Amino acid sequence: MNRVLAVALVVLLFLAMGLSTTAAQRQPAVAPTGAPPNAANGGGLRPTPTVIAAVVELIAPPTPKPDVFARAQLFGGSTALKPAKPVNTSDSTPSTRLVPDSELVNGPSAVDFDVRGFLAQRGGYINQYSERTIQGEQLTGAQIVMRVAQQFSVHPRLLIALLEYEGGWINSSAIGKSQVQYPYGNLDALRSGRLHLQMTWAAARLNEGYYGWRLGTRTFVQLGDKDSYANIPPSQNAGTAGVQNYLASVTPRAKWEKVMGDGDGSFLQEYKRMFGDPAQYDRGAPIPPATRQPKLRLPFTDGERWHLTGGPHSAWGTGSIWAALDFAPQNAGGCSPSVNWVVSMSDGAVARSVIGEVAVSLDSSKDERIGWSILYMHMAPGGRVEKGAQVRTGDHIGHPSCEGGQAMSAHLHTARKVNGEWVSASGDQPFVMDGWVAYETPGGEFQGALVKGDVVRQADESRNIDLNGVP
Repeated sequence: MNRVLAVALVVLLFLAMGLSTTAAQRQPAVAPTGAPPNAANGGGLRPTPTVIAAVVELIAPPTPKPDVFARAQLFGGSTALKPAKPVNTSDSTPSTRLVPDSELVNGPSAVDFDVRGFLAQRGGYINQYSERTIQGEQLTGAQIVMRVAQQFSVHPRLLIALLEYEGGWINSSAIGKSQVQYPYGNLDALRSGRLHLQMTWAAARLNEGYYGWRLGTRTFVQLGDKDSYANIPPSQNAGTAGVQNYLASVTPRAKWEKVMGDGDGSFLQEYKRMFGDPAQYDRGAPIPPATRQPKLRLPFTDGERWHLTGGPHSAWGTGSIWAALDFAPQNAGGCSPSVNWVVSMSDGAVARSVIGEVAVSLDSSKDERIGWSILYMHMAPGGRVEKGAQVRTGDHIGHPSCEGGQAMSAHLHTARKVNGEWVSASGDQPFVMDGWVAYETPGGEFQGALVKGDVVRQADESRNIDLNGVP
């Protein structure tokens, strides 16, 4: 019985991260290059310049020697440079722009949006709802929206609009049984009646479409009947591609043109009824072209040796870009919290500290949705830095553990964001810490290397000093 319960818990943890087992949902949004030219500034929507108000030292990404670069790539080149081919179909999704890029990510345009106040004013079924998540949090409907928006870095306005469009939870206090069970349209029995699991799945589909379009690795959608595909027009923007990817997954072929268009019964019409024209929220490209990573240090105490146990991989759930790296201390074993400290890679303010998650804002706003921020994941409860604390470079963040997500051994999972958009660990702005530069390798997710000068450390789950020991 204990074994059955353990297996069930693992399955639920995967679901909460937006993971899925169907072929359509396993489509990778693999790592990092910049956005295609047509998506660079919101796909043609008129941008409003975004100012990053960080007061930190900026550095240009170093260029390793050609031979070292080749070794870091393991002589295979980056999968990020191999865009997916269009699907073999003459169908295309509608050219209607649904949302600007800055309205898909949980960035600056979300700062002044009051989730609780908006939902309370509407008086819908979501205000009656609460749920104990598999992480043990007892959350109201509004709190679920805020947690999913925070974790997946997806805009809460978009999550709310889709919840009303698909499930009717926002404007009506009495809804049907199927709407209660499947508020985002996912009919998986394990997600039935669980708003949190339905919403994490929807957020993963939004990210999958958004980052897949940015990277050129997912230039199509698969429709809800699972037998139909449609290519996304090359002139489309990433935000719309993300919304289309979700809508397609719950829409049969016969209805998709209506759903993704701008007429009666369309998602865009519903969005406008709730929030007005989405173009009014356009802040331009979440990551402006001139963006440079702030100077960062390695996330552990000087004099200690840790190990690169995970190369570039998903920041949160299956859909997000490969923004994260994993590190484990030399003596880590099992899920018991390590005695070693994770330390802050920069000066900043702790914007979030809850169930294994610590987010540090490097911006003067102290808000992780504005400018640069860094996620430190799997921090044990004991010693975890508190929300609101000011940290200096090298200050303690917490002890690595398995807290807060899927993990088989105590470690640090870390990733970066700019204005709410996850930053690829090995793209135009590679993860650089004390001169160690992250690279993707062709072996796939979690593969990769850190390179400093002529020294290459390859990601591996072992504790081999010469293979993956850092520094």
